[in-house]
Amino acid sequence: MTIYLSNEDVRTLLPMDECIDLMEQVFRDEAEGKAVNLPRQHLPLPKGFHRTVQGIAEGFGVYGMKTYGSDRRPNAPNRTRYLVLLYSLETGALDAIVDARDLGQIRTGAVSGLATKYMAREDATTLGIIGTGWEARAQVAAMNAVRNISHVKAYSRSADNRESFSAEMREKHGLDVDPVDSAEEACRDVDILVTITGANEPVMSGEWLDPGMHVNGIGATGTNRRELDAEAVRRSDLIVVELLEQSRNDSGELLFAEQEGAFDWSNVTELADIVVGKAPGRPSAEAITQFNALGVGTEDLAAASVVYRKAIERGMGVELGM
Repeated sequence: MTIYLSNEDVRTLLPMDECIDLMEQVFRDEAEGKAVNLPRQHLPLPKGFHRTVQGIAEGFGVYGMKTYGSDRRPNAPNRTRYLVLLYSLETGALDAIVDARDLGQIRTGAVSGLATKYMAREDATTLGIIGTGWEARAQVAAMNAVRNISHVKAYSRSADNRESFSAEMREKHGLDVDPVDSAEEACRDVDILVTITGANEPVMSGEWLDPGMHVNGIGATGTNRRELDAEAVRRSDLIVVELLEQSRNDSGELLFAEQEGAFDWSNVTELADIVVGKAPGRPSAEAITQFNALGVGTEDLAAASVVYRKAIERGMGVELGM
């Protein structure tokens, strides 16, 4: 039996703290050879895009893919649809088709939270965030789950958006959240910085980074996308990615910095090695650390598998009769 699970089902069944624990298990499994991730595949559509990530999450007993795309023709609905196709490793059956918009939001925050758990200073309490859109909400939740956050500075180009975002985060998390008037102000005097925008050009300068900061670069997910400038890459004492092969193909920030002579790949460590202790997450208290995220298939598959199992236990989802 195949079931369909909606975004509402996902929100009900996947709390942030649990998802952070799931992501930790994903990367432990990877370090032990119990996970396979293929680099993201791109279809060269003439008017739009379509991408697929595939993987095997052996520790969760599943394999499959996340697929998503958007038609950018003038009269087409400009809405990206994200779906996870979840297959059982034991039977090969298609267990579930899962709407993955909210799943992606939650697990993206959870992976940032996991990286921050291992890479930020233990005494980190202040957060700057550039970008106050839909995905930024999960970033604040994740940072607050792994560190005792006392103060947040939030910036986006729209004053109305950053004001409403700050009010929402204050109410939801009980945090002291201030909307600020510039990206530089969001970066100054914070322990953790998150960039989560749709920018194609850098939204922050490496000159604004202070020793001891941890940076999560989350929004730039392609060769044409950059949030961090070359100086921010150059000044990072340690850069951590999910899958080195994929980052070599798709991380616009790292590829551009390499072209500028500000970076070489010997400074990059995979998150799995940090999680299992093969490499340090923080070289020193004064080090600037950076997590440069793109997302990999096993993250989505593991999260979807837990949502699926909970849904079966609770009688949720729509049977598709496949």
